[in-house]
Amino acid sequence: MNSPRALGYRLSAEWEPQEGVWLSWPSNRSTWPDHWESVQRTFAEMTLQFSQRETVFININPDQRISAERTLTELENKMGLHRGEVQFFEHETNDAWVRDHGPIYLRHSESGERLICDWQYNAWGGKFPFEKDNKIPRLIAQAQGIQRFEESLVLEGGSLETNGVGDLLVTTDCLLNPNRNPNHSQTEIELALIEGLGVTKVHWLNGCIEGDDTDGHIDNLARFFNPNGLLVASVPNPNDANHQLLSRLNRECEDMILCTGKSPEIIPLPLPDPVYHQGQRLPMSYLNFFIGNGAVFTPSYGQPKADAAAIDILENAFPKHEIIPIDCQNLILEGGALHCLTQQVPQPFR
Repeated sequence: MNSPRALGYRLSAEWEPQEGVWLSWPSNRSTWPDHWESVQRTFAEMTLQFSQRETVFININPDQRISAERTLTELENKMGLHRGEVQFFEHETNDAWVRDHGPIYLRHSESGERLICDWQYNAWGGKFPFEKDNKIPRLIAQAQGIQRFEESLVLEGGSLETNGVGDLLVTTDCLLNPNRNPNHSQTEIELALIEGLGVTKVHWLNGCIEGDDTDGHIDNLARFFNPNGLLVASVPNPNDANHQLLSRLNRECEDMILCTGKSPEIIPLPLPDPVYHQGQRLPMSYLNFFIGNGAVFTPSYGQPKADAAAIDILENAFPKHEIIPIDCQNLILEGGALHCLTQQVPQPFR
């Protein structure tokens, strides 16, 4: 079979060395209608912070380039933070969620050569326009001169989590939702993941926190912090609507058998206190962090006690990384945070 796995490619863990990280600069005012300017500044802060450690690649609509540069310069002066390597690519997008519409990079186990795996994207089951977003992996492959392998199934990057040594976490809520691949069975989807991502074992978990319109992305629920360790979302309050499903999720993770034949070490990472916007609970999760070179960028939500507790847990889980909080109170209004808005580019090795 001529698949990425058969060719020797595999999906890397996020903590492996990175060349850079992709962002898609906000292009749709209707996404954050009352917070457009503040979201621009948050993206500028993300860009400056990430660029201290790796190249930041940015998809941007051509008519926004000047404005984005101006916002970056203004914040650079305000923060006293020198801009590192930032590269703009005039790729038009429908929205900013590059984790889901961007490329998924694989790396060859022997040569270190990279491959872009281009899965189909339909905006979480056709909830929003996606025609421009679905072209982004192809445009990036052309711009970077990287081979592209096109897949036929619908799959978002936020629905995947790996330890880089063969284990892949997904949820049934998302991948088996009929709004993605209604004509494919769980067995067929699992085989496509194994062959298309170069993994060995797919672990199917169950869960979707309240307010998550991605239908249960794993990056709000469970994340590896090392090949045998999992941070898992939790809610101690038994009256919280997420308590029961997250208690079950923690038990599922405890019962998991990894490729090593061992069960993972589990560290609970509590969600912040509930916040509602326009009558709907926001899907706030500290699991939505982004791991860069030597740093874990974690969302903060304006809850000093909960934010500090999350930082303490992440410091213990990632002792060799600096933990850098970024205020995501404006970003989460539209359902996502740092992990949803980033896509890492693994460093090739020779």
